[in-house]
Amino acid sequence: MQASDIFPYSVKTSGIKSLLSNHYMLAFFKKFCNAFVSRTWRFKRAKNARYEDQDFLKVFFFSEILGRSIHDTSEMLNEYLLRSKKGRRKLFADGRRRRIIPHQTEVNKYLRKIGLNKARSLLRICLDSQLIEALRLKLISKKVNVIIDFTEHPYYGQREDKMIKGTNRQKGTKKMRHYLGFSILSRNVHLYAGLEHVANGQSKIPIILEFLEHLLDLGFELSYVLMDREFYRAVLLHEIKVRNGDVLIPTKEYKKVREMIEAYIKGEGNRVRRYMFSSATGAKHRFFQHVYLIIKAKRGFTLQGVKRDYRMRKISLDDARKQVFAIMTTEKPKGKTSSWASRTSLFYRRRWLIETGFSDLNRINRRWKSNHDNVRYLDMLARLLLYNSWKMNKKLIKNARTHEGRTRKWTLVQNQDYLKQLFLTSEEKSQGVIG
Repeated sequence: MQASDIFPYSVKTSGIKSLLSNHYMLAFFKKFCNAFVSRTWRFKRAKNARYEDQDFLKVFFFSEILGRSIHDTSEMLNEYLLRSKKGRRKLFADGRRRRIIPHQTEVNKYLRKIGLNKARSLLRICLDSQLIEALRLKLISKKVNVIIDFTEHPYYGQREDKMIKGTNRQKGTKKMRHYLGFSILSRNVHLYAGLEHVANGQSKIPIILEFLEHLLDLGFELSYVLMDREFYRAVLLHEIKVRNGDVLIPTKEYKKVREMIEAYIKGEGNRVRRYMFSSATGAKHRFFQHVYLIIKAKRGFTLQGVKRDYRMRKISLDDARKQVFAIMTTEKPKGKTSSWASRTSLFYRRRWLIETGFSDLNRINRRWKSNHDNVRYLDMLARLLLYNSWKMNKKLIKNARTHEGRTRKWTLVQNQDYLKQLFLTSEEKSQGVIG
């Protein structure tokens, strides 16, 4: 596919293409290769080995760009380069022809050498590089919102160990791999910043705090930390507040929270309530955190409408309570309380960006069926890098077109197609197919 088929003419003539050059578009791949080789120097290579580390990684990464399996990618890339290269191919005695791209079995064998801990280290280095690059390009600011959520990947094998959890939410299986994802939101740019494979029985709180500490070490500052009810822990809210971050999280319907919601429906007090959130009384170490509850109507309802229907006895108190919910935050109200409550509760909807982001990761490629946790983790790593590449390039194009008063769409498919073109051109040059 030619670059002219992907870039709108007005984008090509506006100076955008220099920003989306090989240096920027494939920088994450180069960073990945450098980080990987620097951590796998102990791998012994045979004296007659034909391929370098980068040859295996090229097939792996290009398979993610194409959205195809490693087998299909290896065969397609090998045929493409051989068809473009001059000269006669060497023919072996058994009828096989000499390859210039590693075969699927060799690539898989190479990827399995990478342990899960090394894969985690690689992911952190590569994602950190993208975040710092986004900050340098002023696509994001130092003050960021952090979004945290889980994602499940079904497992259909026979393994029974701590890395495979049970579930009743997947089709055709009761097993899954459980990943804890981290992303940041700044200046309307959503980027993934971390991913952890969570073992059965492993506490998520130390993982979250370690990630936040690492983000602060990079020079970022915390604004909001958006989470779901799964992370409803007083110690977590306390530790995030200590790090100058404010939490936004839906409340669970405990007795005291339910009483506050019922009192509001009856017309007693306003929609913002102060509340002391604490650990369980039987906990070894108890934590206390002052929070503010913001009462909000569910989709399709309004607070005034719910209160009016209850007052006119059109609905019962239980039915009215089911039409509203409460969001909890550690931030103190600012300015006019009602306006602050509306803005804050509305901002919590941005938490869904990580959910839609997980869906976009699935669009990049079909989920691998490898039984090896480290290989599956590397698959997720490549998808996260490609997703961030798309979001950063999309923002670059938008910023360059702002002065003309109109913007150009830059889709995930366009980003993948352009990466494919750049990747093939780069590979042809390295193989001596083109000068």
